[in-house]
Amino acid sequence: MPDDSLYNTEEILKLLTPEQIGVDRFRGQSHFMGSPNVFGGQALGQSLHAAAVTVPGRRPHSMHALFILSGNHRLPIEYEVERVRDGGTFSTRRVVAHQEGRRIFVMSASFQTQEEGLSHQKPAPASADPESLTSSLMAWKRHAASSKRPFRPVPVDFRANHDGDIFSGHDRSPHKQVWIRAPLRLPDDPLMHESLFAYVSDYGLLWTALQPHGIVMGDPRLQIASLDHTIWFHRPFRMDEWLLFSMESPNASGGRGLCFAHVYNRQGLLVATVTQEGLIRIREKSA
Repeated sequence: MPDDSLYNTEEILKLLTPEQIGVDRFRGQSHFMGSPNVFGGQALGQSLHAAAVTVPGRRPHSMHALFILSGNHRLPIEYEVERVRDGGTFSTRRVVAHQEGRRIFVMSASFQTQEEGLSHQKPAPASADPESLTSSLMAWKRHAASSKRPFRPVPVDFRANHDGDIFSGHDRSPHKQVWIRAPLRLPDDPLMHESLFAYVSDYGLLWTALQPHGIVMGDPRLQIASLDHTIWFHRPFRMDEWLLFSMESPNASGGRGLCFAHVYNRQGLLVATVTQEGLIRIREKSA
């Protein structure tokens, strides 16, 4: 059984199933992540779920999101789905998230009927077996205690394939590898796995852009926030089986950082690609 003090998997799965409150209208609850702002992964997962409900029989192959305003974690979010087009093979949906009468997030997604076609992929990088790596969660819990902050449970295990941890700042390379897996067996519903993937994809990807500069999360000079987020789903996957996030940051400039993640299953199949650009500002401490 998973350690209840480390994981909140069932809570997050429930969170990622917004309530339908009207024709193509949904309401998702919010939860506290230690910040007054809504966690971006919550909007990603809830909006994908809302859009997919209106496209029975087709799976998402891409989603493209823009974070417009910070959401309030004390309030629910309402999602309005626009049925842009239903073709013979593809369906397009646009989702707008509202809170207190303000648009805080927009997302476009495309869904496809399953079909066969040409196949190739970028090979999986060399990586340690996830079972040989130590879970990062206990290190996160110790870091929270040392910084006198409460530890926030997460829905999946994280195992970093590099020396040190994400808080150390020792790794000056713009690359990072992290294995993830839900700690319990999940139902077979593909949408549950896709929505949880969208939620988890917002964990730590942007931090890769900080590594070359020796900046760590928690630095009082740092202002960081997601601006946009894209996911391409290539092949079926399960969130209760190990997935390798092979991350890199090819560029940081103009107060923004760009990051990529190629995501592989344990058999080396490329199952998804994620890109994210975020605001990264380093401000000198005020006197």
